Amino acid sequence: MADNVVITGLGVVSPIGTGEAAFWDSLRCGRSGAAPVTGLDTTELSRRIACQVCEPVKVGRPMGRAAALAVTAARQAVADAHLDAPGLRAARAAVVVGTTMGETEFIEARLGAAPADWLSEDHLRLILGGRPGTIADHVRRDLALQAPALDLYGACAAGNMALESARRKLLAGECDLVLAGGADGFSQLAFIGFMRLRVMAAEICRPFDRRRDGLLVGEGSAMFVLERESSARARGARVRARVIGAAVACENYHPTRPHPDGDGLSRATQTAMQVAGVGPSDVDYVCAHGTGTPQNDAIEVRVMERCFPAGVSFSSIKALTGHTMGAAAAMEAVCCVLSLERQELIPTWHLDEVLEPCALDALRGEVRAARLGFALNNSAGFGGYNSSVLFAAP
Repeated sequence: MADNVVITGLGVVSPIGTGEAAFWDSLRCGRSGAAPVTGLDTTELSRRIACQVCEPVKVGRPMGRAAALAVTAARQAVADAHLDAPGLRAARAAVVVGTTMGETEFIEARLGAAPADWLSEDHLRLILGGRPGTIADHVRRDLALQAPALDLYGACAAGNMALESARRKLLAGECDLVLAGGADGFSQLAFIGFMRLRVMAAEICRPFDRRRDGLLVGEGSAMFVLERESSARARGARVRARVIGAAVACENYHPTRPHPDGDGLSRATQTAMQVAGVGPSDVDYVCAHGTGTPQNDAIEVRVMERCFPAGVSFSSIKALTGHTMGAAAAMEAVCCVLSLERQELIPTWHLDEVLEPCALDALRGEVRAARLGFALNNSAGFGGYNSSVLFAAP
């Protein structure tokens, strides 16, 4: 029998709470992370609300915001997996961190600077400190791992893509343990960029609601410890969920708009189920990308109606967390794992009038108890990136 890939540890730093317990409590209670932006003067901007991590993030040495968030989440994941330092150092490991923006401080710190301050010695040091690969490398160094470390740039599908990469590495025998997830710090560039694209909500993110007017920019990180089930069982680890299928599909359609028929997301969804050997009627819940933008939500509903029988349950947690960029799919993966463990479904908060037509079960209003065996996590991003990961109860 083929070995499974399993999750044995998870950690999360989010706008609605740091740590699994705080995160889940906020999801159940509908506690939003939306608040006036800090760190950016919004006086002359048309939007002023974002979802930022409020708690101090202290990692003990200098690093960018995204790396600090990833390191904090990775520490939680390792502790949750009950991996001690000697065991980690001895493991054949890898680190994969999905991100959208990477570290943006080297640009943002100089936006109002004089020309002489650009490419100065200090600025060059800042650029090198935020170059691609540094987020995963900070995680590797913080945990004293002798391991390859990769920042995976996959726009807003990057968190799922990191989990798919980890699954492939483990099944191919390239390593025995992978720390994988997603991370992005609050980015002025992303905030202003989404505002200029006119896809940012004025105050409240309402995914799949008839009155939805856009997303809210967020930040955070979620990280996982993944292993082959045989080795996890051998060391007596708790299996939190199985990662039974995953897929990535790309569209060659538009830099910022999804394909009108949701071609890439449909292919990712269907391929993930095929890889897992699971049929559409077996999937109990879809954790949707659900940004709250008019175009994305309508297309995503069409994709789910094409891929699943009428009545499949779905929701989006971005109503509370905001769109955390490269961390989004990873946070939503945490939601999938916890939903399978607790046998509860989180609704889309702020959803009052479901967009029409919709033949699916749009979760809203309150947490629902359910018998859950399989949960699918879907994500999509600029540039035509789409990724799906299918989780099963242990």
